[in-house]
Amino acid sequence: MLTGNLERAFHLAQKHRLDVSTILELNKIIAREVDMPGKVEEKVLLQMLSVLENNKHILKEAT
Repeated sequence: MLTGNLERAFHLAQKHRLDVSTILELNKIIAREVDMPGKVEEKVLLQMLSVLENNKHILKEAT
């Protein structure tokens, strides 16, 4: 059974077509760098995923 951060990472990975390990690593980096738990970390993670997704679209259009 998946719980907490792992479940959230799994759903985000499916949504953004990334590996779960990538999401978990991003979470670790954000937690260490932002040092503000909770909603701030979640907002930063979602912004980073948005940037990654935009970069994917840009690369697809360029090739």
